[in-house]
Amino acid sequence: MGIGYVDSVIIYNRHIDGVLETETYYGTRFDGVRVELTQGNQIATTGNQNADACIVKIPAAVTGGKYLPPKQWEERQDKTGTFTLDKDNKDFYVIVRKPLLGIEIDLPTGAVESEAYPAGFFQYVSNKYGYAYQISTVDVYELIPRFQIGGK
Repeated sequence: MGIGYVDSVIIYNRHIDGVLETETYYGTRFDGVRVELTQGNQIATTGNQNADACIVKIPAAVTGGKYLPPKQWEERQDKTGTFTLDKDNKDFYVIVRKPLLGIEIDLPTGAVESEAYPAGFFQYVSNKYGYAYQISTVDVYELIPRFQIGGK
């Protein structure tokens, strides 16, 4: 676990097969992350009504797979064991464990075919469980090595 954090998220990377025109999400679970529900504070501090609703801090020591930049991830045939952080591709994440709020959700990792869900996988997760956020910001920090993603 990273730095004593107990929260968990699954990041779902979206891939569209251009030939078959199918939408597949590849889920990678991260345990030991810090999840902050921050929209009210962000709006009060910045005045930005469109502020991120949730921020996730993933310590570099916490690995759910190998990170690849978005273009490299997309070009890779076998996406198993890899993840990316892309705010422009409808990638999303779900809080699957946050003891403080009583959140404990069991969702699949690996490849998930979106067509198996009538309104699509993101909409299904959002409607059934909540706590699903489309990635809107991505930051990488080196001083205290971590990824930080924001979602709406």
